[in-house]
Amino acid sequence: YGQPLEQPFVEALIEGFGFSEYRKYKIKDLSTGNRKKVFLITGFSLRLPLLILDEPLDGLDFQSSEYLYSAINKYKSFGSVLMSSHIAESFEKTCDHILLLDKGHIAEKDFQSGMDIRDQLAGWLHEHD
Repeated sequence: YGQPLEQPFVEALIEGFGFSEYRKYKIKDLSTGNRKKVFLITGFSLRLPLLILDEPLDGLDFQSSEYLYSAINKYKSFGSVLMSSHIAESFEKTCDHILLLDKGHIAEKDFQSGMDIRDQLAGWLHEHD
């Protein structure tokens, strides 16, 4: 991508995702979760204007999931993050805007702070049955 990498930032990503001990492994020899970490570390380290994450929590352990939420929120200073997920908590912890795909239609939904996002999603989906 022709992007210069800032080595201390890459090292922080490696440490944050708990990937240090796997640095010398070939990607083909890694578990699903550790392969996901390689892709996330690579994506975040490029600091491109748009980072697209498709189900980024799949295969991640708890520590890495929590670090991912933090990394997404920090990334907003470099660019935008477009993320798909089935995990409501990920929206609550990271998103400024949410679009829902329901029966082939996309709808933007405003959520009320202080109210459980799962309840709001369930209510919204029930209204559209």
